[in-house]
Amino acid sequence: MIILKLISRLPFWVLYRFSDLIYLLLRYVIRYRERIILQNLQTSFPEKTILEIQLIKNQFYRHLGDIVVETLKTLTIPESELNQRVQLVNPEVINQYYDQGQSVIAATAHQGNWEWMLVSCSSQLPFHVDAVYQQLNSSFFNQLMHQIRGRFGAQLVEKRTSFRTMIQHKSMTCITAMVADQLTRNFQHRYETNFMNQATGFYSGPERIALKLKQPVLFVSMQRKKRGFYEVIFDVIDAPSFHEEQNYITEQYVQKVELAIRKRPTEWLWSHNRWKKIKQPS
Repeated sequence: MIILKLISRLPFWVLYRFSDLIYLLLRYVIRYRERIILQNLQTSFPEKTILEIQLIKNQFYRHLGDIVVETLKTLTIPESELNQRVQLVNPEVINQYYDQGQSVIAATAHQGNWEWMLVSCSSQLPFHVDAVYQQLNSSFFNQLMHQIRGRFGAQLVEKRTSFRTMIQHKSMTCITAMVADQLTRNFQHRYETNFMNQATGFYSGPERIALKLKQPVLFVSMQRKKRGFYEVIFDVIDAPSFHEEQNYITEQYVQKVELAIRKRPTEWLWSHNRWKKIKQPS
């Protein structure tokens, strides 16, 4: 951990040289998850040529290298510098609920630098932030991510206990942050829809919790302005009194994630095996 903190103190121009090396390793040496990335891209964008697919793949590898060094930099970056690099475009959209003493659910995706999204929002917004996460198998990396994600006050909440924590924090004005675009193995609360040109299952937990606790749901998107600089945008999906249509919140979330991906395809996490077949329990 000490070595990582020392590396994180290097200036950005040095760290981005490391990122360039990471790109070369991922792209040409390790060929990191290349088969999964190509399959995901080809299925999601059947209208694109192989050259266009290859270009997105290569740019994704570059973006992934940047995410690695930027996330490492979070260990020591001054709060003021982070907030210069991550601009909250329309914080009034979410802060209106804080003024009302209303907790909210923030649903986001693996777009842009989602780690910086969390720490910058926990720094710049007045809410208490609970970040729902899934515990890692490695105790070292689990501890590392706790330090990074909690650097500016966010509290990490294990996915299995998230609803219980929301009940316990009912007297506080909280953002419960959920990155909800990954593969779900939960067939009991699985919502099937079309996403990126293919049938996809999404976890409907955020919607069920929102309806039960009567909390507004916002989609929080992130896009890169230039290397090392991002914008965060807040968009209300639904709020009390909610739409009566079943799965409305989940479907709106899915559509907003897809729109963000299609606008900036190189900035989504294509290396995740999102469409892996999961056998339903008998």
